[in-house]
Amino acid sequence: MTVTNLCTSPSSTITLRAGEWTQITTVPSVVGTKYWISAYVNVTGGTISITGAQGEFSASQRVSYSMTAVNFGAMSMNYSVKSGSPTVTVTNMLLCTWDEYLANKTLLDSIGYFTGDTMPLA
Repeated sequence: MTVTNLCTSPSSTITLRAGEWTQITTVPSVVGTKYWISAYVNVTGGTISITGAQGEFSASQRVSYSMTAVNFGAMSMNYSVKSGSPTVTVTNMLLCTWDEYLANKTLLDSIGYFTGDTMPLA
């Protein structure tokens, strides 16, 4: 099965703001559809938690989690501050349906570095 990256500009760098949902793609989501999100998150100056992801983050790392769409807007990311005054950017994003993720789980889970530009884009 081919994985189509629903993130329209996967190698873009997006700056997140605490407590605000920030769009990571322009492709509208389908309400009730479960998606898999994977992005390289760069956190400096504090510790955060990302809505939908497990754990707290205070360094640069790839973060992956699933999320079910609750509206027809573009998929977004959101974080809350746990300590400090963090600056948070995301890049090298992959957004696909949960079914595509499950069909390619072994490959997708093994990705350590990913720009998103080497796969079909929506």
